[in-house]
Amino acid sequence: MLEQTIAGSMRKLPADMLMISYVFKLDDISVDPLLNHLPNIAFMLCVRGDLQLDVELFGIDLKFSLAVSIQVQIDVETYAPVTLRLVPHPVSGHSIRIDLVGENLPSDVLDRLKLVKPIVRDQIVKEVNARINDPSIQTAANIDVLALVSQVKMSG
Repeated sequence: MLEQTIAGSMRKLPADMLMISYVFKLDDISVDPLLNHLPNIAFMLCVRGDLQLDVELFGIDLKFSLAVSIQVQIDVETYAPVTLRLVPHPVSGHSIRIDLVGENLPSDVLDRLKLVKPIVRDQIVKEVNARINDPSIQTAANIDVLALVSQVKMSG
């Protein structure tokens, strides 16, 4: 589910003066335990990828590549007999890091990016939170360990 390409577009400002098309491609996923939550089990899921933007701002067409890092805290709840439930916390703008890819870009491009970055950050937050609440993600977040063991035994 994490490996799905995310693509879309959005329009902002009056009269659609800002139009952004985007494609997010996954580069890496890491999981780090949150030991300060012990004895509860929790971890930080970090999703890193490349966000390609095609931006039309006040009639000027610009292309950006952004390195994006999204951190999602996930708590693990246990239920009888042996069921695990992964509970992701909703993300906020503080959970998202965005860095421009490229060097020595003209200052006018950097100035325009300052307008675009907060809008992109807000869109990423909305997209991630929508995916967290997606019924298929909710279903996948419930793991019946006994059923998994039975499947492994039958296939082996």
